[in-house]
Amino acid sequence: MPQAIKNNVFLRSVICEIPRLLGQLNRNPSSRSYGSFDRAYWHYRTNDISSARYQEAVLTLTLLYSSPFEGNIYYQDKNILEWINAALNFSCSIQNKDGSFDEWYPYEGSFVATSFVVAALAKVLSLLGEDNIPSYKIIRARLERAADWIICHEESLVLNQTAGSALALLNVFLLNGDIFYKQAAEKKIQFILKSQTKEGWWNEYGGPDAGYLSLTVDYLVKYYRQTDDQDVLSAVKNAISFFIHFLHPNFTVGGEYMSRNTEYLIPSGFAYFSSFDETAKIITAFSAASLELKQGVNPQNLDDRYLCYILYNWLEAGLIFNNENFLKESEVYFQERRFDVFFKEAGIRVIQNKKYYFVVNLRKGGVFRIYSKGAAYFDSALEVDFSGKVYIANALDKKNEIESGPDFLRVRGALKPVQEPLLRAFTMIAFKAFQITLGRMNVFQKLMKKFLRKKMIIYENSTSLIFERLLKISHNNIKIKDVLHKEISGKHLRFGLKSSYAFIPSSKYFTVQELEAGSLKPSEEKCFIEKGKTVVSRTFFFD
Repeated sequence: MPQAIKNNVFLRSVICEIPRLLGQLNRNPSSRSYGSFDRAYWHYRTNDISSARYQEAVLTLTLLYSSPFEGNIYYQDKNILEWINAALNFSCSIQNKDGSFDEWYPYEGSFVATSFVVAALAKVLSLLGEDNIPSYKIIRARLERAADWIICHEESLVLNQTAGSALALLNVFLLNGDIFYKQAAEKKIQFILKSQTKEGWWNEYGGPDAGYLSLTVDYLVKYYRQTDDQDVLSAVKNAISFFIHFLHPNFTVGGEYMSRNTEYLIPSGFAYFSSFDETAKIITAFSAASLELKQGVNPQNLDDRYLCYILYNWLEAGLIFNNENFLKESEVYFQERRFDVFFKEAGIRVIQNKKYYFVVNLRKGGVFRIYSKGAAYFDSALEVDFSGKVYIANALDKKNEIESGPDFLRVRGALKPVQEPLLRAFTMIAFKAFQITLGRMNVFQKLMKKFLRKKMIIYENSTSLIFERLLKISHNNIKIKDVLHKEISGKHLRFGLKSSYAFIPSSKYFTVQELEAGSLKPSEEKCFIEKGKTVVSRTFFFD
């Protein structure tokens, strides 16, 4: 049994958000969209589809309905069960004929939405059973159709989605006992295991990402708990050993130095794993401390969309969390930890000594963060406002020339033009017209996904504007020298910012560390022209 809610920070954080979650749900039984969690669709009526991923919120309600912990007013409540069934039925109503689900636009055929929704809904059926779900057989058949679709599709750029697809297929197998789905799940797992880097991370648009790695760990741990697959166990341990380096001393995690800029930590996988893995125990205690101290990205920071998507992960963590000493353990951990490691494939160097915590990603133009004595400094690499356009160095680029030595780091690359396409009426009309005609076809679904990723997420277009960043490191100071191979007025340069321009929906949530009050200032800062180049230098001294 979990602790009483007053002693369990995970459960407290979830219970506080349930009124907001239920406000996303259409609870009108005569409504055609009864059971939709997409408030923009059924209430504001600004969306033309109800995004399927919102329906993952039904797992949160199911866990509340079936979990008797102190302070849970939703336990065994008849209205909650009624709304669970409404959400399940509505989920079936928005499924495409081919078995897939849509997240962002009609006839999308979303691999991630189909995988994650099936994983969640199949778990709901498993928890509640046929007696509590009148449409149980119909829903199970719909999930089988979706699983058949998942088997025929794959994802190699974002591996958290493949991990979710493996769990979805396994959960369907656990419902119907058909070995075909178990074997398909194993095939997805084999792909994941082969795709893990020697450093312990999985590809997320070209590099590791903190938030999505924690999500991958969560799915794999759930898979392991059902199968006892020792290869999965080993992969999770390697991932956790990598992840722990990116816990910041102010109880935040991740950021712009990662491939997808996320700053949340999905806690449930680590919590499940913490009973027999010391590193996972530390990460779980860290996550609890982050909640208690209101640092980082936690349920209260999430927008309504991602609250529906992922709130159940904090609830799952709370249902097994039992550590009253998490604050003290986290404090001792940060007092004692020391490392200086360069993850060459990721291009990331991370240092923790007595004076500071420092992390930099050379493949993203030298994006770095420094934490010292409770203050933080963010730098998302150079931004240049030139000839009416903005160019950045912080796009992930494996073509960057990088070098890491004992006391220095260097990166050289080309600036990229900012990609920030905004939706306009004519574009929307043309897009929707395409989707309801050619976009229905599988071949065009794949082409559209590839086009949108290139347009909004992946930076491939370079310029002739060359930058260099040199970082010199010692135990009590860090010196940064930026060189732009062009003369530019200082007013057209931006640095020392927390910024990113790739379209990553689960990023850019506010955290208190962004306030001026907690910012670390360089001891010295200069900007000057030198032999046809623009140079910016900064130095941080640590007492």
